Amino acid sequence: MILTAQLLDTFDRCPRRYAFEREWESCSISPLGLLYAGVEASLTAPDPIEGAREAILGKTARYDVNAGTLSPLSAVRHIQSTAEVIALAMRQRFGTAQRLEPAPLLSHQWQSHLFDFKGELHRVILASYIDDDTLRSYAHSWGTIGELAALERPITLTLVIIGSQRNGRRHSHWARAYQHPIQKSSLRFASRKRDDGFTQAWKTIWREQTEITAQTWLDRMRSDDVLDELIVSRRIQFNGKDERMKQARTELVQIAPAMDDAVDPMSLPMRRSSCDELGRGACVFQSVCYSPTATGPEDLPGLYRHRG
Repeated sequence: MILTAQLLDTFDRCPRRYAFEREWESCSISPLGLLYAGVEASLTAPDPIEGAREAILGKTARYDVNAGTLSPLSAVRHIQSTAEVIALAMRQRFGTAQRLEPAPLLSHQWQSHLFDFKGELHRVILASYIDDDTLRSYAHSWGTIGELAALERPITLTLVIIGSQRNGRRHSHWARAYQHPIQKSSLRFASRKRDDGFTQAWKTIWREQTEITAQTWLDRMRSDDVLDELIVSRRIQFNGKDERMKQARTELVQIAPAMDDAVDPMSLPMRRSSCDELGRGACVFQSVCYSPTATGPEDLPGLYRHRG
């Protein structure tokens, strides 16, 4: 059996959802899921911008986009524009990444979702914001603890702060800036000092609505000193004698057989606390679990399709 941190996390949060996802997938993708696809592909691609574009194009060819208040086309353009700037920033800071090969774990195989930047393992997280609570949440999750226990190597949590999503767009410097009312080539993100000419007359713009290249946008972010606060890394060491690591490996042994047996979704418990989690959005299988009549994914072909 191939184990991943994502599968463990899904099963831990809701066994029923895990069982559904073994055979079914949603016909749509969230804006955050699409942004992840673009950014992650860019980290290993020869050209980061082309890698992000191709990944997003591939996803939109297969999935509908939950665009919210924006048109699907506008939402995709916004996501692609944001992914391009993030891709350049990540590559210029860390270089080109490699994916890890599956590693043996007890009687199973562990497929890591980490990125290897020149021998250092990074877990890349796109977060709306960062504070002590969110850092602890990511550090204690299967995405971190599972990788530590399986690979027995240090991990760096690298958080890219993408801002909150409102009215279909991510409100962050990756996507939004201020333009001089007359000199359109003047682009700013923050005031460097008092009386530097940065006033309320500057117009708010979104990159996807301009012809500004990703490199120029990134250069302006760097000159306004807003880049370092948007990419934050925290190192987590591995200690084989750490009791938390021992507990995690014990839990892996206990959970794996239960995951293998999870084949009948409706016979498994639904974790209602996981239906609408903050920061994660609604579970895509709510249309089945909350249906007033007995319904399966096969009855809703407009929403789900079989993975086979």
